[in-house]
Amino acid sequence: MSAALKSYVPRPVPSRTRAATALNSRQSAAALPAETRPRVSAPALLPTAPGVDAPGPLVRRLSQLHLVTSALAVSLVTLTLLSYGTSVYINRQLNQANQQLNRLQRSEQQLTTANEVLKNHLAHQVEVAEMGFQPPQPGNVIFLKPTPQAAASAQVPASVVNRFVLPKVDVPLGY
Repeated sequence: MSAALKSYVPRPVPSRTRAATALNSRQSAAALPAETRPRVSAPALLPTAPGVDAPGPLVRRLSQLHLVTSALAVSLVTLTLLSYGTSVYINRQLNQANQQLNRLQRSEQQLTTANEVLKNHLAHQVEVAEMGFQPPQPGNVIFLKPTPQAAASAQVPASVVNRFVLPKVDVPLGY
C-alpha cells in the first residue's frame, strides 16, 4: 500500500458570504505570483519488492482457495436462507391446517350432539301413547326363504364355492 503526503494544508477562511469568498479567492489567486501559490506535489512512488509483479504458485493457489471458499460461503448463506424460508412457510401451512382441523372437530362434536338430541327427542315421542307407535311384534315379521343351492352352484364353479363356504346359521335372512 502506498500513501502520499500532502504538502498543502488548507486553512480556514474568515466567515463571509460564499459569493464574496469565491470572488475574492479567484482574484487573490490570480494576483499572487507563482512562487507564493501553494504547490501540490505529485505522489511519490514507493519501491516494491522484487518479484511482486509475478505472483508465485502459492499466491495463485491461495487466491483460488479464497475464490472457492467465498463461493461456498455465499451458497451456504443462500441455502440457509432458503431453508429458513421454507421452514417458516411449512410452519404457517401446518398452523392453518391445524386450525381447520380443530374447527372441523368442533363442528363434528356439535353435529353429533345435535344428532343425539334429535334421537332422544324421537325416542320420547315414540314412548308417548298418543302417537300410535307400537314395538315390532313377532307375528308381523316377514321371513324370506333362501334360494335353492342347485341354481347357485350351476353358475359358479365348485372350487370357488368351496373357498367361500359360509357357516350355516338358523337365523332368518331378513325382516
